[in-house]
Amino acid sequence: MYRAAVIGLGNIGLLFDIPRKVMPQSHSLAYHLHKDIEFVAAAGVRLEQGDALVSIAPEAKFYTDLNTMLKEHELDLISICTPSEIRLELLRNVFQQSPVKLIFLEKPVATSLAEGEAIVALAQQYNRTVVVNLSRRWSEAAGLMRQAVQSGHYGKVNRIHLRYTRGIYNYGSHLFDLVRFIAGTIDTVQVLRRVPTRLDNREDWTYSFIFTAENGTIPGYAEAFDDRDYLIFEMDLFLEKGKIEMRQSGDEIRFYTTDTHPMLGGTNQLVLELTEQDLNSRSSMIMNAAEHLVEILRSGAKPICSLEDGMYPMYVAEAINRSYRNNRSNEKVVITP
Repeated sequence: MYRAAVIGLGNIGLLFDIPRKVMPQSHSLAYHLHKDIEFVAAAGVRLEQGDALVSIAPEAKFYTDLNTMLKEHELDLISICTPSEIRLELLRNVFQQSPVKLIFLEKPVATSLAEGEAIVALAQQYNRTVVVNLSRRWSEAAGLMRQAVQSGHYGKVNRIHLRYTRGIYNYGSHLFDLVRFIAGTIDTVQVLRRVPTRLDNREDWTYSFIFTAENGTIPGYAEAFDDRDYLIFEMDLFLEKGKIEMRQSGDEIRFYTTDTHPMLGGTNQLVLELTEQDLNSRSSMIMNAAEHLVEILRSGAKPICSLEDGMYPMYVAEAINRSYRNNRSNEKVVITP
């Protein structure tokens, strides 16, 4: 059994599972349910969080003093689900007081690139492994799309269309990461327009923009929508011999192959080959993540979403903001080694 703790008992740390859902949504319930994890402790800032914790995981001891928790438990795994603005000093404190080797860190990694890069340096200094919860990587949809692209069954990716809302740091970060995980790294961006959403009051702006990926070999277009109309999170991959569509925030994936057009000789058409539906109800992303964390502890498996992966959407977002500030210029996504 691997001993785990959670720091931060807000929504993703705990409260998404109060009341209980069909499948786990929080770190606390995932650790409580996993057969190879002993959920021993959790730290919060309000006493009522302790009462909520008891209803989900009565075996976990609640603390309002983090230092006491770290001193009283030898931990294999710590989830950090606090607001991102306190992450740097929090991680420094954890690394100094605990020999824990594996950290599961909520996104965004930090509130700025400078802080994020300082966290990367800190993890390297203390030789700790940090896995970032860009949660779509644990989804059934991402796995199916990645496998289909890597198999070569549909040929190479020729272009990408994205549709999203709610900010380049919120929904955008997941979408940029999925592009990298499935098809290739975004390397240039150019803003076309800014679209208003409810996240404008947080200055998490939402833009329509064009981009290139894989050293300029894959062109793409990201179209922004106003979330006051509806939520949207979609991706279309156009390949040499087919097309892959992600719909309903990853709940449905459509795979198209090509076949001879019945009327136009020497011309192909897209033909629906397979539709995968109800993907979001097949498994819990946070439980899939917990299983992966156990595999890292058990066998030293390579993290599916490393700290460097977690930083990548921040570099894309910074380039997009820079393009907008510079009169919609074409900007390179500069990733600091």
